[in-house]
Amino acid sequence: MTNPEAYRQKCIKIGLVSVTAAIIANFCPAIYFYITYGVMPPFSDLIKLWTVAAFTFGVSWFIQPTTFFSLMGVSGTYIGWVTGNCADIRCPAITMAQKVAGYEAGTPEGDVMATMGITASTFTSICIITFFAVAGGELINQLPPFIKAGFKYILPAVFGAVYTQLCTKHLKVGFLTIILAVILTYLFKTAKVPNWILNIAIILGGVLIARIDFKSKQKKA
Repeated sequence: MTNPEAYRQKCIKIGLVSVTAAIIANFCPAIYFYITYGVMPPFSDLIKLWTVAAFTFGVSWFIQPTTFFSLMGVSGTYIGWVTGNCADIRCPAITMAQKVAGYEAGTPEGDVMATMGITASTFTSICIITFFAVAGGELINQLPPFIKAGFKYILPAVFGAVYTQLCTKHLKVGFLTIILAVILTYLFKTAKVPNWILNIAIILGGVLIARIDFKSKQKKA
């Protein structure tokens, strides 16, 4: 890529327009129901729902974009937060795209591959979601109980696969981070600290470990 900065600036301009359009589009169904059928919940109920959502997911609004930005890049971040499922679908697709192409995350070439990977996963997700929205409910009901019981392990399996894939690139950092996570989890659970604080502590600890390892390699070089 000859001019990474020009590429980033163009991604930001297009991303701002796209995300703004997506935000407006989210309100279109509610506006349609209000205009057509006169259905609109009281404003006080909307505030209550927003408050519950903010207390439940508010921390992730800041943690997840910060955590995934280095992997997703500028354009991938805009696409990811419009299409959703960043942790369990988009990041594995990005990791695989970068691995196949042979580019590291955080490089201009890696950002391009992140965009291609996340776009392909989005297209696939739309096709699959459309199919299952039409016929999936009936198909799932026909599955044996032991298969349906296994669905709850899908997300941990995906997180484990992503961690293993990234850990192979920086084995020492990955090993120390998982050890730190186990120790912090035990200490925080014993002290009954909220999970969102535990998540922040693990992320910051992993960043600190990576920084120390980077500085150590610089000194040796």
